[in-house]
Amino acid sequence: MRVARFMVGMMLAGGMAVAVAPGCSNESVIVEPGGTQQITGGDVDAGPAPTLTDAQIARVLQVANEGEVLLAQFGGPLATDTATRDYNAQMVVEHTAAKQRLDALLQAQGITPEDSPLSLQLQTEVQQLLTLLQGPEAPQGAAFDLALMSAQLNAHARTAFIGDSLLGPQVTLPALTQEVQAERQQVQQHVQEAEEIQTRLLAPTAP
Repeated sequence: MRVARFMVGMMLAGGMAVAVAPGCSNESVIVEPGGTQQITGGDVDAGPAPTLTDAQIARVLQVANEGEVLLAQFGGPLATDTATRDYNAQMVVEHTAAKQRLDALLQAQGITPEDSPLSLQLQTEVQQLLTLLQGPEAPQGAAFDLALMSAQLNAHARTAFIGDSLLGPQVTLPALTQEVQAERQQVQQHVQEAEEIQTRLLAPTAP
């Protein structure tokens, strides 16, 4: 487990802070080499908050769901921990269903999703996580399990924070408001589940 902690610490030292969100504030818990944790402030996106249209909010939701599916489809089959594999299989099913539900709503409402700097940033962040998980120095075995769950926790908590701070306050269409709220509740459950698995994977093994 020391190797797993070291690998995740090295990953997160490169900028992929793991955000855990009891209330989904923008604080981060960084797992450092040696397994220690450091609470940091959430100044990832300094500057004024972007103003989003309903079409741009819809695209952010699409990208968030697509990113979770990509992470889970790549990492799940490679995981050695049963709970980690099951969690990622669950993410494929539930986020695929959420995107399908969202797409049907957008079609019914006549909304064409539009990219924004935020949706493009989320796409970039997921690709960075995938690169870390499959690069030449990517962790293996138990270290990979921990790195994957840290990536999932990061991505979900990021989505939850964006939902609370940007999407929820700015969405105007009632049907889309309901969808934002439904996906926010689902993401919170996923955050809690991922945190429980990550905590167990971080726990020292008995000698």
